[in-house]
Amino acid sequence: MNKLAQVLIVLFAGVTLLSSCNDGKSYADLLKEEDKAVKTFLADKIVINEIPADSVFISLQDVPNNDTLAVPYYKLDTDGNVYMQVLEPGDMNDRFEKGNDVNLRFLRYDLKALVAGSNPSPVGNTNPSDYITIRFGETTLSSTTQYGTGIQYPMYFLGNECRVNLLIRAKAGFTAETSTVMPYLYYVQYNKSK
Repeated sequence: MNKLAQVLIVLFAGVTLLSSCNDGKSYADLLKEEDKAVKTFLADKIVINEIPADSVFISLQDVPNNDTLAVPYYKLDTDGNVYMQVLEPGDMNDRFEKGNDVNLRFLRYDLKALVAGSNPSPVGNTNPSDYITIRFGETTLSSTTQYGTGIQYPMYFLGNECRVNLLIRAKAGFTAETSTVMPYLYYVQYNKSK
């Protein structure tokens, strides 16, 4: 192997090693921090650990005084990577089908900062003319997969024009951010592309 190839391999290994750490923390430490943030956030919430058999979720319209604390978070996967709070179930007569192009508007908050008591600024695209489009059920298009699997979960259960809060762990979040082990709380609106 020539000298240049050896140098490149060493550089690649160094970059890989450094990118797996954050402020001297190991990946395992970051996972523990993520787990603690998720548990802390959900501690004072109503959490239902299964999807309703009839797929009828309690939503904001079902509770008195639009009290979001009375609307449960539903655990959507067996590993607890995605939790959903339904604000508006959407049009259940106009359900999403695999292959639909869907426009998303969202805000997301750094969950670790949120539970630590700071008031993190949301990041997202809620302007009326600013949205992202993904293809529901798509697992190969980078234009869809870059947003992770978690953001697609509500489309399996809810109707067009639904609105939800999602807690998404890094494993199911944006693919570019998986190594940072950063959980986020999302507010998402889903609308079929016309």
